[in-house]
Amino acid sequence: MTLWYASVLAVLLLVFAVVAYAGARRVLFVSLAQRADGVAGEILEALKPTFNGPFGPVSPVTMLSDQATLDTFAGPGVYVEAFNRDGYPLGKSSNLGTADLPTSGYQAWRAPVGTSGGWGVAGRSAIGPILAHWHTISSGSSAVATVYVAESLDYTEQSLRALAILLFGGWALGLLVIASASLVLARRAIGPIDEIARAVRDIGGEDLGKRLNWQGRPDELGALAATFDAMLARLEAAFARERRFIADASHELKTPLTVINANAQMLERWAVRDERSRAEALAAIRSESATMAKIINAMLTLAKTDSVDQSAFEVVDLHALVNDVATGLRPTAESKGLRLVADADGGMLVRGEPALLRQLIANLTENAIKFTETGSVTLSLHRNGSAALLDVRDTGPGIPPHALEHIFERFFRADPARSRDVEGTGLGLAVVNNIVRAHGGTVSADSGPAGGTVISVSLPVVDAGEDGEM
Repeated sequence: MTLWYASVLAVLLLVFAVVAYAGARRVLFVSLAQRADGVAGEILEALKPTFNGPFGPVSPVTMLSDQATLDTFAGPGVYVEAFNRDGYPLGKSSNLGTADLPTSGYQAWRAPVGTSGGWGVAGRSAIGPILAHWHTISSGSSAVATVYVAESLDYTEQSLRALAILLFGGWALGLLVIASASLVLARRAIGPIDEIARAVRDIGGEDLGKRLNWQGRPDELGALAATFDAMLARLEAAFARERRFIADASHELKTPLTVINANAQMLERWAVRDERSRAEALAAIRSESATMAKIINAMLTLAKTDSVDQSAFEVVDLHALVNDVATGLRPTAESKGLRLVADADGGMLVRGEPALLRQLIANLTENAIKFTETGSVTLSLHRNGSAALLDVRDTGPGIPPHALEHIFERFFRADPARSRDVEGTGLGLAVVNNIVRAHGGTVSADSGPAGGTVISVSLPVVDAGEDGEM
């Protein structure tokens, strides 16, 4: 990339040098042409009184044959010579010496606008390269002479050579500087990229703690390094969560498996002789199997909501779901002496998967019932701007402040000692968090010092008529 940019810059500089040289050459030649045209005009003005009739009594041939007259129009680098109509010299300025201006062999040259007569450039002549202007002198309807005014190009060509050396020498020097700077920039640019590449190669699943730690670099590579370090931090945290998840899942499943295995062995030994032992063993196996099923189902839900396909979403009436869940769980709440109250506004439509949204409401409600000994559990659903706000409030002991920010983590238990006496997988609120995130919403928890907890879920509302699916 650096080589490509350097090449483009070198070509641009070369184009600039060529254009500058061509422009300077044009300016110099135009200046010479205007000077020659001015001299020719002076000669024509001087000839007007000499013509017979309209030109006067003196022949222009006689005047143009006078060297002294022609010398008045000549000067340093300016030559004047007159030729008769047959092309033979009539007279010339003394600075030509024995040389004559050529009357043929000129390369046509485009004179600037406003000049007259013929124009040409002769690369070789008796006096060197010249820019010549010629004008025909007529008497009546016939030509009697042609006057040539020539400008020497020696000084102009020397100036152009000096300019060419300056421009193209500067271009060559610039090319050298560009090449050197490109090498330095390439090394400075590729070096850090190589360092990042080495860091990527060195990083593995067991070594995510490596960081570039580029400090004080405000350029794009510094931003890339900072982004890379942030990505590594996220990956490290994700790997840590997955390891903890696997360890916790293994720990949670080990206990029911151990109980099932022990009771299976007891059945094998005592089931035939002891009816009571058989009943207890079967009850324990059923209970632990149900616990394992809940854990596995929760883990499957977590995996599903990690990559939920929103194209399968449909418009769901949250009002109906809240009432259905409240009706289904009211007997469970009443068996503990609790009141389960549902206060849901109608017309709360959201886009989502009905089964997941039902599980979201059920998990929150079951969790509130589970940790509430006396009082009530209230489900309230109201609109808050463009969102449906679901609050699940209980009158339980509340959640310690230090645990509030962790309750949506997998297998987190605010009070592990107490949680051992409460049936559960430790995944209920983690499942809630994943479902809410998959539906583009937010979830938060708050617990007052006097007890009681409220879990608030906010989901985007779909207005009636916005989507035809129901």
